[in-house]
Amino acid sequence: MLRFSAHLSFLYLELPFAQRMEAAQSAGFAAIECAVPEVPATEMRARAQDLGLTVVGINTTPGEAEGERIGYAALPGREQAFARNLDAALDYAATAEAGHVHVLAGNIDGIARPDAEATFMRNMESAIRSAERAGVRLVIEGLNSRDRPGYFLSRSQEAFAIVESFASPWLKAMFDTYHVQIMEGDILARVSANLSRIGHIQISGVPGRSEPDCGELNHREVLIGIDRLGWAGFIGCEYKPRTTTAQGLGWMKALVS
Repeated sequence: MLRFSAHLSFLYLELPFAQRMEAAQSAGFAAIECAVPEVPATEMRARAQDLGLTVVGINTTPGEAEGERIGYAALPGREQAFARNLDAALDYAATAEAGHVHVLAGNIDGIARPDAEATFMRNMESAIRSAERAGVRLVIEGLNSRDRPGYFLSRSQEAFAIVESFASPWLKAMFDTYHVQIMEGDILARVSANLSRIGHIQISGVPGRSEPDCGELNHREVLIGIDRLGWAGFIGCEYKPRTTTAQGLGWMKALVS
């Protein structure tokens, strides 16, 4: 049976962060995730435990200052910033008992692709060792080039190839139906072919990134297919509600009943 995780950097934004956790639990979510947490790690862990929620994951921070490049992992010359960023995220995740850290690779506009690739692979080699010490998995994700032009990874297949090259249980790919449908399509075929390389799945409607009950992608069939494949993880709900989060939650019952 599929289990859903509320992405608290997208859902319940009218509430303070701690109250978003309570709202998610009241709505029937089994887990939570976010981009950059807004409460201390010890508070995240304690509140999640009290509410019976699993903390699925967090991101590395997008930048240390306004306008930076959506992460550092592929940016030559920013290796020290990447190391600081990753260490802080792993420390938070370990304390909060979060399952993974999503490593943001960065916008490489103006950087030669081979230089960015070499930097990313070196950084990830050391990052995997750090993740193993912390007991927290890393995930990487392709972000579609329409929304994130210049981002180092734009396709799921790029992420899968990197995961395969390292062959480490501490590195997997994030599979987001929104990004994959825009860039590649073939959602269920890609999940089926790469299930062992996927560390987390996220969903939202395409092309508007609203609730998954609308748009060009039939999420009912997608979710049925993912369930049949034996997916044991959570399904992250990373979408922008059309009105309020609570008013839009009817999709969950409609798509999985």
